Amino acid sequence: MAAAPPRGGVVTTVAARVVGCKVNQADSEAALAALAAAGLSPTRGSGAADVVVVHTCCVTAEAERSSRQAVRRARAAAGRVLVAGCAARLRPGQFAGEGVTVLPEPDWAAVARELGGGAAAAPTAPPPRRRTRALVKVQDGCAGACAYCAVRVVRGRPRSTPLAEVLAAVRRALDEGCGEVVLTGIDLGAWRDGERRLPDLVAAVAELPSVCEHVHLPAQAGSDRILRAMRRGYTAAAYLERVRALRAAVPDVSITTDLIAGFPGETEEDFALTLDLVREARFDAAFTFVYSPRPGTRAAELPDQVPEEVRTERVERLIDVTQELALASRRAWVGRRAEVLVEGVSRDGRLHRGRTR
Repeated sequence: MAAAPPRGGVVTTVAARVVGCKVNQADSEAALAALAAAGLSPTRGSGAADVVVVHTCCVTAEAERSSRQAVRRARAAAGRVLVAGCAARLRPGQFAGEGVTVLPEPDWAAVARELGGGAAAAPTAPPPRRRTRALVKVQDGCAGACAYCAVRVVRGRPRSTPLAEVLAAVRRALDEGCGEVVLTGIDLGAWRDGERRLPDLVAAVAELPSVCEHVHLPAQAGSDRILRAMRRGYTAAAYLERVRALRAAVPDVSITTDLIAGFPGETEEDFALTLDLVREARFDAAFTFVYSPRPGTRAAELPDQVPEEVRTERVERLIDVTQELALASRRAWVGRRAEVLVEGVSRDGRLHRGRTR
């Protein structure tokens, strides 16, 4: 779908808003870069922009609600809103409204031309990064069969960025002053470049000046019965063996995860096994989700849907355990010297804030 012509003349400024994951953030940065190359001027504030690009998320019903809210707020601040991202692909009609154009598969160069960008303007550079982190998208799409996930439905088949392009993007980010580079993708395990696989990508990046000892390893559940119903393709024991291998190879590695509470058919015994896995894995942080039925997924049609109040109560317990473990992980660093990437001043202006490796 093409962007509707702007009201009141040629568009000159554009802003971005993002709901969801780091892949969405990377897509948003790529969209801004393409629009800037066509002559539009990126700006940080929605109120100062002629058009706002909103990248949306559909991982849960709450994420879709947040996406609709972001679109409404952008529409109130700017003359036009362009809606992209996963929720725009899954259910584009939910964003319909005056001044809103939904772009399930956007061609940003074409969008810029239709908006009027570049007609009398030279290409502009995106505004300087406010943070020290750069996101490098190395993969998109998913060939998995997870029963609960709508993202794999809307993102399509796996596609990978060639190794040479990944390394060039990482070096470029470092040259621009970014102290942290995050490799991101929908299914990083599916990264391919000819005969090369993810370990080859990790090994190549590891030859760069510094690498942060962090791995995000989604677990989702600790019950083998629930993992089978989710179609995850591994057991809790196999997952924990990977965790132990990582900690043995890199003692100070930071391991984070994703967890779902209240998947259809989950009993209290199943949930207790998830808590057991969390305690044994000792995650440094966890993204916890209440199970949310997603359109077009197998899990939405499963019997024994867990009542919403039970799902909510379980995720609250899960959050308590993960936060307790995360606090213990941080306390273990008290008294140690650590390399820190300074990101700026604290909110009260008295201290600096940053991230350890």
